[in-house]
Amino acid sequence: MRTISINVPPNVADAFENADEDFKRKAEIYINSWLSNNLSNQTANERLFTVMKKATAIAKANGFSEAELQVFTKN
Repeated sequence: MRTISINVPPNVADAFENADEDFKRKAEIYINSWLSNNLSNQTANERLFTVMKKATAIAKANGFSEAELQVFTKN
């Protein structure tokens, strides 16, 4: 990860600086996601499939079997 700076109004900067760490972490995740989605060269469908592949890999790493994963793909 790298750090970037953006200009915000003083009241936003003050509120962020005084926020608790949990809020700051959630804001960072949200802003990273928003920037990634809006600066990506991928279509919305491509981004969705990327997320789905990552979720599948995480599920497998946490012990989900192929049979369990198939439950989510059936209509």
